[in-house]
Amino acid sequence: MVRLDLSRLASVSPVASPSSGAVGSVTPFEEVLRSSLRSVNSLQMGADQIVQRLALGEVEDVSQVSIAVEKAELALRTLVEIRNKLVDAYQQISRMPV
Repeated sequence: MVRLDLSRLASVSPVASPSSGAVGSVTPFEEVLRSSLRSVNSLQMGADQIVQRLALGEVEDVSQVSIAVEKAELALRTLVEIRNKLVDAYQQISRMPV
């Protein structure tokens, strides 16, 4: 089962520049976002595959199909909301007087 692990987003902090000499085990925000996108994509592809298998008569338990589709839909909705919040934050920052 692929999970969309958004708990790592809360622990992301700015990465120190190479010139500062600070070395840490902080995951860059870009990598957290990229792995989340991969997880959502994997859920979507898995849901598509199980729906195709249902159409071909290879799946007898419709609840498996329903659960896979709902997981994919929920992950996508969550990702879209995160994107909306990021866009909103960017717009608010861009409107700040300098």
